[in-house]
Amino acid sequence: MKKEEQIRFLTREAEKLYTFVFESYALYSAARDYGNGEKMTMAEIHTLTLIADHPGISVGGVADMWNRTLSAASQNIQKLAQKGLIEKKKEEGNGKTVHLYTTEEGKTLSERHKDYDRRQLTVAAEEMLRVHSFAELQATLRVMESGILLMEKIQNAEEKD
Repeated sequence: MKKEEQIRFLTREAEKLYTFVFESYALYSAARDYGNGEKMTMAEIHTLTLIADHPGISVGGVADMWNRTLSAASQNIQKLAQKGLIEKKKEEGNGKTVHLYTTEEGKTLSERHKDYDRRQLTVAAEEMLRVHSFAELQATLRVMESGILLMEKIQNAEEKD
């Protein structure tokens, strides 16, 4: 198949990619109880786990690691602080820099979330391996990695405009 035909084929099949993205976003946006009786979004719980795994991280550090704006990271951090899951501590001698730490409740919830993720990912991996070869899944991950880089490149170019 010639390159032009390959591009036409991939363009026609783009609807599958859009469906995957929309379904992923719905899953990402849905609030669920990770073990403390309170519903949280995936963004909130993963932010909590990031803070648990990197005690003392700054708000800017969270934004950088998730490739989000400072405002978006701050919103999730504020929700976590209001729920009593994290603490903010200002750096001595520098009132601007705030470091983030999980409370005991936050640390426990982060561990429960990691257990939840391990169970869900194991089920997903087993199901995918029933349908696809390991080599196919590895190739898919490589495609996703290059797709992430492409999306970041597009996003950065749009921010410059």
